[in-house]
Amino acid sequence: MTRNRLNMVLAVLAMVVVAAAGFFLGVQPQLSRAATDGAQQATVEHENAVKSGELARLRQQAKTLPEMRTALAELQASVPSSDRMSAFYDEVDQAATTAGVTVSTITTSDATAYIPPVTEAASTATDGAEPAAPSTATPTPSASATPTPPGVTTDARITGENFSVIPVTVSVDGSFDQAMAFATEVQDLSRLYLVTSITSSASEPSAESTETSSTTWNFSGYVYVLDVDADASATTAASGDAG
Repeated sequence: MTRNRLNMVLAVLAMVVVAAAGFFLGVQPQLSRAATDGAQQATVEHENAVKSGELARLRQQAKTLPEMRTALAELQASVPSSDRMSAFYDEVDQAATTAGVTVSTITTSDATAYIPPVTEAASTATDGAEPAAPSTATPTPSASATPTPPGVTTDARITGENFSVIPVTVSVDGSFDQAMAFATEVQDLSRLYLVTSITSSASEPSAESTETSSTTWNFSGYVYVLDVDADASATTAASGDAG
């Protein structure tokens, strides 16, 4: 091999080495960076699509925000976070005026903590008794059969820590029709008043009195208080004690 040819071969090899070095030192990092940028762009586009969908959902919900605020205000008035009995008394007086009766007394007992009802399944499990085997006897049809009451529905978020019950008895004087009108009015109060019993007592006027006989109607029931901040306060106190 002549010297010129040898120099040519060496020059070609040098060019190949330089090209390879240029590829690995210059082009390859650029390609890797481009691939990384492409993956990041795909991730960003996916996140943008998710956020766009969430934004559209929030915009749709924002349209119903006034109605939701109105419904929340009604619920908070129905079962407030404090007893607010003076406001309740005012509502009862207004209902009595509308119905044409006279409020004689309002008796309010101390608030008691809510006790969740024990379902049949929980009662059986607590007692440890085996469930009774299903009866194979054919029931006899009866026109006076007692209807089956609906099942008990509970919510684990409602506990004795945040929910309390206040017994209230409202006594009014008036006729039967006026008492029924009052019963309708108190069921439409902004404050929830659950009437559980209605009793009456008639008083006869004395011989010297010129007043006519009157009837007193006693409406016994409950109002409720839901302190939504009670659980948060209890959790904070527990955390402080643990610390």
